[in-house]
Amino acid sequence: MKTILKNTLFLSLLSAASISFAQLPELSTPTTATGTETTAVFLGGATADNGATYANSFAFDAPIDIDLEIQVEAGHVNTVGNIYVIIVWEGSYFVLDENGAYQLWDLSVENFLAAFPGKTLQSSEPINIVNDVAFGPAGVSDTTMDFIIAYDTMAVANEFFYNGIPLSVTIEEEVEEEPPVAQSLQIFTDSISGPIIQGNCIACHTGSGAAGSSALLYATISLPSFLQVNYTTLVDYINQGNSATLLSKPTGGSGHGGGVRLQASSTDFQNLEAFVNAVLAE
Repeated sequence: MKTILKNTLFLSLLSAASISFAQLPELSTPTTATGTETTAVFLGGATADNGATYANSFAFDAPIDIDLEIQVEAGHVNTVGNIYVIIVWEGSYFVLDENGAYQLWDLSVENFLAAFPGKTLQSSEPINIVNDVAFGPAGVSDTTMDFIIAYDTMAVANEFFYNGIPLSVTIEEEVEEEPPVAQSLQIFTDSISGPIIQGNCIACHTGSGAAGSSALLYATISLPSFLQVNYTTLVDYINQGNSATLLSKPTGGSGHGGGVRLQASSTDFQNLEAFVNAVLAE
């Protein structure tokens, strides 16, 4: 059984009212409680673009409309009857009462509450369930709701007419967006780590290498976190005021013991400059 909280949530999100709207998709399998055939037609749809298109699944934060419509049998027009709205949600049934509140329903006829009781039935009975509601932010997501509309009439005793296949509407779970990658990290990953650090500097700039006493010591690819470790090492070095030295030494300047490792006109050096500038800008 649903908690009072979920029941209250339905009450706040779903409020049906008779309105008029454009033609809706037809719901299949018109059905009666006794299994006799019916010419009644049931329509329904959910849309995020005001009826331009209809769908069954919607993003967590998409504001949607849900509309239903009954086209009663010709012989039932202008007879007095009741209109019912049923929602099946996670194994429980809810019915809309005449005050606009959704109530848990035990599937008994005596507790089958009409949303629009004692109504003179028209040829078309449109019902708006929700208008421009984003379910996810309101706490309803990663779930499916099934909508059924029904009616009865004094013209046919002890009979209900309804859509045998419900309108199903799924609200998808929230998709957490990945935080944006810093430009410097993107440059480092794409253009610095492999060709410059691992392909060039690592030969000397390790604890056991010729530049073992240098302020710049890098991790080799044998360390699972080598990329993040080396990125942090370089960022710290630049932020400590060593950007000019970092750009000078690979070209043979600043007394670089390894001599010229990068030509100033090379793409690798231009990428190193771009990386330094990105770090300083961040």
